[in-house]
Amino acid sequence: MKKMNLSMNIKNIILTTASLVLAVAFNANAASDDSLDDSVLDDSTLNEVTLDNVKITASGQLLNDVAQPIRVLSKEALQEQNGDTMGELLSNLPGISNASFGAGVGRPVIRGLSGNRVKMTINGTDSSDVSAMSSDHAPMVDAANADQIEVIYGPNTLRFGSGAMGGVINMADSRFHEIPLEGFEGQVKSSVSSADSGTNVNANIDAGNGSWAMHLDGFSRNGENFRAGNGETIKNTSTDSQGVNAGLNYIQQNGNAHGIALSMLDYEYGVPNEDDDKAIVDPSQVRFDAQSIVYSLPPVFEQLKTQFTYIDYEHGEGTDGVVVGLFDKTSSELKTTLSLASIGGWQSDIGIQLSQQDLEVCHDHGGCPDIPNYSDLSWDGEQGSNLSNNVIDGFMFSHDTPMPITNTQDIGVFLIMERDWAFGLLELGARYDQRAIEADPVSILPSYRQASDYYDDKTFNSVSLSAALTWRLDKQKLGVSVSRSQRAPVADELYWNGDHHATFSFQLDNPDLDIETAYSLDLTWMYEALDYQLQGTAYYYDFDGYIYNDLKSMTDPFHGNVVYRNEQKDAWFVGTEWQFDYHVNENLQWFIQADFVQARLKEGSNKNLPRTPPLTTSSGIKWQANNWKVTTDVKYYAEQTDVADNESTTADYSVVNFYAAYTQPLQKSSVQLYLKAHNLMDEFGRNHVSYLKEYSPVVGRNVTLGMTYSF
Repeated sequence: MKKMNLSMNIKNIILTTASLVLAVAFNANAASDDSLDDSVLDDSTLNEVTLDNVKITASGQLLNDVAQPIRVLSKEALQEQNGDTMGELLSNLPGISNASFGAGVGRPVIRGLSGNRVKMTINGTDSSDVSAMSSDHAPMVDAANADQIEVIYGPNTLRFGSGAMGGVINMADSRFHEIPLEGFEGQVKSSVSSADSGTNVNANIDAGNGSWAMHLDGFSRNGENFRAGNGETIKNTSTDSQGVNAGLNYIQQNGNAHGIALSMLDYEYGVPNEDDDKAIVDPSQVRFDAQSIVYSLPPVFEQLKTQFTYIDYEHGEGTDGVVVGLFDKTSSELKTTLSLASIGGWQSDIGIQLSQQDLEVCHDHGGCPDIPNYSDLSWDGEQGSNLSNNVIDGFMFSHDTPMPITNTQDIGVFLIMERDWAFGLLELGARYDQRAIEADPVSILPSYRQASDYYDDKTFNSVSLSAALTWRLDKQKLGVSVSRSQRAPVADELYWNGDHHATFSFQLDNPDLDIETAYSLDLTWMYEALDYQLQGTAYYYDFDGYIYNDLKSMTDPFHGNVVYRNEQKDAWFVGTEWQFDYHVNENLQWFIQADFVQARLKEGSNKNLPRTPPLTTSSGIKWQANNWKVTTDVKYYAEQTDVADNESTTADYSVVNFYAAYTQPLQKSSVQLYLKAHNLMDEFGRNHVSYLKEYSPVVGRNVTLGMTYSF
């Protein structure tokens, strides 16, 4: 009932938001004069902006002022991408793949690193969902009304935590205002898509009177089962999503800014599977944020930024209309960053970050009040709980609630320093974290396991260090970054032992996991001439105790599903990313890019790590003139035969994409019509980084028609 009420409330708020935005917009047009505002056309059609003007919202720096490359996708660039999940939106950037799980889930994979090694944040604070726990859990980060998405590497990742070895993905929107706003502005977007008979509508409005500024946005999106490149309709791939965000801000004359925001997000999506069973996952989240930025400080300080977040998350998993799993998580985070005035040429940020997460999981055989325990069946909870009768290859299999109730507390302190030197920029970063995990096994059966030391509390201490240096030469920029990063295991990696119904798999626990340490080297080079630009990156990661989810050769004794277990072994990753842009003339640009990663264990008969992205290359052209913008490209995914034990290979395939947009200026506003065609040649392919590559191939030809009204 709670789920249904939340969904209905969000839909009502979205309709109200869209109506309000349209009403304000049309009133604005009616009151304006007949002159055209050329700046609206420029903002609506141009994606290219100078680096000096692109601000990294998560750190407050300008893009050209960081030593380690940071990629930013603007609002306009996001519209050109295919799909709606974060993994899909970022998958055309070099080095980023999409860990899809049907149409409803897409978590980014950076340089072959996934899960907890890729941290996802909203305006600089943790998304705090359970997407890193399992591949079927959607990240609660939706870009429907995002201003930009930032992919952050190097020392700046230490602002967010010690475990983001792959990088940090920050979604920035307008719920917080730091600059006074006079008047109002907004946008309404709507689109339909062919492969899934999908519809998508979203709207946002910002209004202010100089001192006060408010933000309101909402979206509603749904799609039916999609069609693959071979013409087959893939069952259990329908989606239904809604969300709303509201923010209120007070900006003082001295620049201090204070704001609060409330967000609600509600998803429901199917999970494809071998037997075509009706499997549904329905996460929902309510999020409260508060932010304060203070500039009126003693001269030795420049800025004090404090952020607080409280999140209430839950989701249910069901098969054939019966709820068989519940996940409930509440979390809070407090982060304070103090920016110091320049001392000896050094700009420094000192911060402290505190967070707490309470996680409770219940499955069908645990006898939870909200889930039937099926005690009338031969495989009821009592029988399934007897681990001693279900031992295979030395592993005990549980058929009860899969993990204890856990409380995780993290305390982190960090220091980020930077300064100019004769030829460029130097950045240094250091962070210390302590993680304490308390496990309450009261929900675990049989009771003898509650009294054992199997669920002892655990404490981990980690230290991460990073340094980056750039040389600015004539037409060139060279960079080197080195780091020592540590990541403590999370509660589910340690304790989960049980079915995962939505993935039709069984996950074994590993309470012996310890801290994972990575030593990395990153080399970058950029050459910029009058009419072309070349960028290259090469990287190497050396892991002590790399944690990975290993597919076992056995099946579980209860349902015969595949079995995974988190193992820890030494490993290395090596890869490269390249991009070449050539400006044929002022209207036409040609580009080509490629990325490759190889991931290996250091020991064993088969050293390949699972779900390693294949080599990808892409090439295309961009044309822009007057009110028109057209982009077309082809992306090639090579075959992947370097597979782990019990992992299948994937064949190569290519995807052709097309995008065209026309923008018509109006009175103080503009209308844009656009067409997108993804996989234009209707190619059949399988995404190697997806757990579901056997049951959920890539989407076939998908044509999207859309309209954007900006004012």
